[in-house]
Amino acid sequence: MIPEIILLALASTIRPTSLAAVYTLLSHGSRRLLWVYVAAGLGFCIAFGVIVVGVFHGIHIEAGSDRTKGILDVGGGVVVLLLAIGVATGRGAREHRPDPDRQRQWRSGFERRLSVRTAAIAGPLTHLPGIFYLVALNVIVAHNPLLPGGLLAVVIFDVIWFTLPIIALALSIVRPDAAKEMIETVQQWSGRHGRGILLTTSTLVGTALLIRGLIYL
Repeated sequence: MIPEIILLALASTIRPTSLAAVYTLLSHGSRRLLWVYVAAGLGFCIAFGVIVVGVFHGIHIEAGSDRTKGILDVGGGVVVLLLAIGVATGRGAREHRPDPDRQRQWRSGFERRLSVRTAAIAGPLTHLPGIFYLVALNVIVAHNPLLPGGLLAVVIFDVIWFTLPIIALALSIVRPDAAKEMIETVQQWSGRHGRGILLTTSTLVGTALLIRGLIYL
């Protein structure tokens, strides 16, 4: 795996709306709905990534060539650095920025409509592809000339992205209270450090992609 992809996946794990949804499901002791939430969300993200990677390989963009790597890495690096600038100025990546009022409103609305259907909808809805996922797909396409390798990279990214819901689901089977406490702790921690982590990650990844892309060109 390319280090930038892993970093982007790790930086994507903390999404305020996802944490709010998982916390709500755990609060209601609804392990079945949490299964539905994780399965629907993970299935949607993997399907989206597979389609994108499959389409790009299908149009013969010469994935794996130095020129393709250079162009796509530079493009991805510029996008991520623009995100870093947006985060630094307070304008970037709302889906990753903790907002207690927004989280409470989202959780309240989700709680009122709690059902198998809403859990299935919430999985994809709280994991709509953002900048990090799109840039990761960009890197995957550039550096995986063979389709199986690209598809494997997509699955690995998405499993890392869903680390917190998956861990919460596993914990809910043996220690439900510990699962809820973990999500609550992550919510509080992300409220204090989320912006700094987002800024650091986007700056490092953007700079690395830009430099590597220019070297390939």
